[in-house]
Amino acid sequence: MNRNMIRKLPVVMGLVTFVVIMIITNPTRSDFYTWLESEYGIHVSYDINETTYTQITNGQEKSLNFRSGHIQHVGIFTTYNETFMDVEGNEINIKATGVMNMFFKR
Repeated sequence: MNRNMIRKLPVVMGLVTFVVIMIITNPTRSDFYTWLESEYGIHVSYDINETTYTQITNGQEKSLNFRSGHIQHVGIFTTYNETFMDVEGNEINIKATGVMNMFFKR
């Protein structure tokens, strides 16, 4: 090995380690739902036949209809786009990026 390669080895190993950590800590869909509840008050319930969504705002609970959603896994991060509609017909659009077990609004 020449002297240049020996100097670059720690940098390469550090980058590989960083990418592996990002892959391992990429948040899951259930992590997203936990964040959705804490950030927007939207709770997801699972039944045998259906998934229900409710939102608590100003102490009032209202039912939401899931309209559309898109999840894109990129390995080191995941993007989430979900649209809900409340009973009054108002759309709630949620866009987030999940990386290293954290979510960021987009």
